[in-house]
Amino acid sequence: MNLATPTRLLVALAGCALAVLLNTGIAIGQPPNPSTPISTPPPGSGGTGDEVVQTQWGPLGPADRDFMNRVKQAGLWEKPAGDKGRAKRPDQPKILEACKHLIEGHTLLDNVVNRAGVLLGHTLPTEASDEQKGWLAEMDAANGDEFDAVFANRLRAAHGKVYAYAAQIRAGTKNELIRILSTQAMITVFDHMKVLEDTGRVDFAGLESPQPLAPPTAAAGAPEPTGENGNSADASTNPTDGVIPTVPEGTRFTRTAEQGVFGDNNGVFFGAIAVLALALVGMRMISRSKKTRRKSRSF
Repeated sequence: MNLATPTRLLVALAGCALAVLLNTGIAIGQPPNPSTPISTPPPGSGGTGDEVVQTQWGPLGPADRDFMNRVKQAGLWEKPAGDKGRAKRPDQPKILEACKHLIEGHTLLDNVVNRAGVLLGHTLPTEASDEQKGWLAEMDAANGDEFDAVFANRLRAAHGKVYAYAAQIRAGTKNELIRILSTQAMITVFDHMKVLEDTGRVDFAGLESPQPLAPPTAAAGAPEPTGENGNSADASTNPTDGVIPTVPEGTRFTRTAEQGVFGDNNGVFFGAIAVLALALVGMRMISRSKKTRRKSRSF
C-alpha cells in the first residue's frame, strides 16, 4: 500500500484548513470597531451665547461654536479670493497654485464643518463678515503686482490668526467633533500659509509678532514643595503612582482581560497554530516514508 498519497492528501487538507483559519483569524481578530448610532439634533439646539450644551460627542461650548463659525466664514471669502486670483493673474503660476490650494482646501473644510454643524445642532453663517467682504473689495480694485500683494498679505495675515486659534481650540476643546475639525483646519491652514509665502509677496514685517507665554503659576491652594531639591518628603518615586491614563469605553483600543492579544479570537489563533503543527508533522512523515522506500529498494 502506498502511504504517500493519503499522507499528501492529509497535508493538503491541513494547508487548506490553515489558510481558512488564518484568514478568519485575521478578519475576526481585528480590534472591535463598533458603530455608534448617530442622532441628528434639531437645528439650533447646539446652544447660544455662553451656554454649554451636552452632546453625544462631548460638551459644546461658546468657543467651539465660534470656531465653527470662523471656519465656515473663512471658506466664504477665501474661495472667492481664489477665484479672483485665477481670473486676474492667469499668467502667474505661484498665484494660481495658491488659488488652487485655497479652493480645494476650503472645499474640504466646508464638508467637515457642515457635517459638524448638523451633528451638533449648530446653525452656521451663510455670509462672510464685513471685514472679509472689505478684503475682497480690495482685491477687486487691484490689478497686476498690486493685486498679488493684496492677495498674498491679506490671506497670509488671516491664516496666521486662524492657525493660532485652531491650535488653541484643539488643545482645550472637550468635543470630539471639534477636535476633528480643528485638526483638519490646522492641516489646511498650514498648507495655505506655505503656498501664500511661496508667492514671494508676503511682507513678514507686517505680520503680528508672536508673544511669549506667561510663566506657569502654582495652582491656588497647592502645597509648597519641601525637602531637598524642592521634592516633598512624602513624594512617591513610583512612576505608576498618580493618575493612570484610561481608554474610553467603546473605542477600538478597548479590550477586556479575557480577550487577550487577539481579541475574542484566541481560540482561532491557537487552532491555526495546531493545524500548522499537524501540517509540519505530516510533511515529516512523507520525508521518512520516502527514505524507507529508498532503503527497501536498495535491498
